[in-house]
Amino acid sequence: MNKMEQIAPLVSIIIPSFNRENLIKDTLESVLLQSYSHWECIIVDDGSTDNSVAVIREFIKNDNRFSLYALEHKGVSYARNHALSKISGEFIQFVDSDDLLHENKLKDSLAALTTNELEHKIVISNFKMFRDIQNLEPPFCKLTPAEFTFEKVLYDWDFQFNIPIHCGFFHKSNFHNFQFQSELGAKEDWIMWLRIFKNNPEVIFVDQPLAYYRYHDKNMTKDFAHMKSNFFYSFPILKTMLSENEFEAFLIFLIEKYQQQSRESGIQLKKYKNSGAYKVGNKIKKILSKLHLLGFAKWILAKVKK
Repeated sequence: MNKMEQIAPLVSIIIPSFNRENLIKDTLESVLLQSYSHWECIIVDDGSTDNSVAVIREFIKNDNRFSLYALEHKGVSYARNHALSKISGEFIQFVDSDDLLHENKLKDSLAALTTNELEHKIVISNFKMFRDIQNLEPPFCKLTPAEFTFEKVLYDWDFQFNIPIHCGFFHKSNFHNFQFQSELGAKEDWIMWLRIFKNNPEVIFVDQPLAYYRYHDKNMTKDFAHMKSNFFYSFPILKTMLSENEFEAFLIFLIEKYQQQSRESGIQLKKYKNSGAYKVGNKIKKILSKLHLLGFAKWILAKVKK
């Protein structure tokens, strides 16, 4: 008999929410429908100006496993960090306030953990997309175990695949001394996965669509300009995770990738609001010089110095 059969560990479900009055009810219903019942659901409202909080409070009135923390608007990363500080569970399940969980998401994730050594383990499931839950669509990428490495997440994220955060199911040890980057308005999930895979966890893959990813017009993930700007804001964070040679190799890869994708747009670098910005700009300039793209380098350096 394995550990999952001997006890019923508490699962902490974390939901950040901002102005989701028309969507969060579906998300919370998918939590209520879980076939595994030993969970707590921590909802952090990020300063909503609509009726979201009232919708959430209706669920709390009927089920004390739900709890709400209403904060000032500080972004999804701050909301997730606040929730992480409140959890009581041994395992963590994230889900955004517009997405859904399959009814067996918790049950099947726990069942996949077949040994007593649980620390630093991750279960990742596949997913499907939807506009209408009655009409599920294929995912925008097919997840396989080959993607679950630090190098693949660093180099192929968004180019070949990404992992929706609610596909993951984490032992809490993966988030010891961990903070989502509150300075990022997007790409915070990419940085999370990088930090986790940097520690070389054991990954268990459940090749079933246990997470449902909502596609809609206001989905931030589809806002390319917003995602692109936050991608470049993540550079100082990446520098703390990579050696100098690794960082340089990654920059060269990006330059070649963006040149290949669009020679007109090039790379749009936002200014960094810290002392390391000028050094990063010079690093890129040197790399571009090696690639005989001096004009491009001058343009980037001007952007960085602003």
